[in-house]
Amino acid sequence: MKKIIYLFVLTLLTISCSEGDIIEDDINFTAVLENCSNANDFVFFKIDSEKNQALSLNFTSTSFELNELPETDLTETITINGTTNTLIYRKFDAQINGEEYFCSSIPPSNVLVTRELISASGTAMITYVLVSGTTNTYTRTITLSDVTFKGVDIEIRQELFEFGEEEVTIP
Repeated sequence: MKKIIYLFVLTLLTISCSEGDIIEDDINFTAVLENCSNANDFVFFKIDSEKNQALSLNFTSTSFELNELPETDLTETITINGTTNTLIYRKFDAQINGEEYFCSSIPPSNVLVTRELISASGTAMITYVLVSGTTNTYTRTITLSDVTFKGVDIEIRQELFEFGEEEVTIP
């Protein structure tokens, strides 16, 4: 009888213990940084075509310009607030074209979002460093800090990670 009780208790413990959801998505993945803008609305994004996932930083600014340097310290700070400035991770059921999906006013309707995680807080630092031996080419780096992605039954905190970098020529 004791063996049956022990077996029952062990089975209950095994079934009731959960490590939570196992997330196979890598929010901090390596991909080419791309961007687009429309007036004062900007989007920096990267797409992992193999896993059909994307990460986008969407923000509104009257002082930022894609092809101009920030006015002070070669750094622009964007506060992620969940309304006008958002950081969004999405997983899709098929590959997407970033230009069509992020840069058009109406995204394609033939792509289904299967998972969405949104960060409503945190900071994005956009820094510029002059490329050695040039006079107007810079490496633009976007670093994210203190972001918490939230979705249905999940929360992922990232204290610091590099969103991406690209070389830009400032006229």
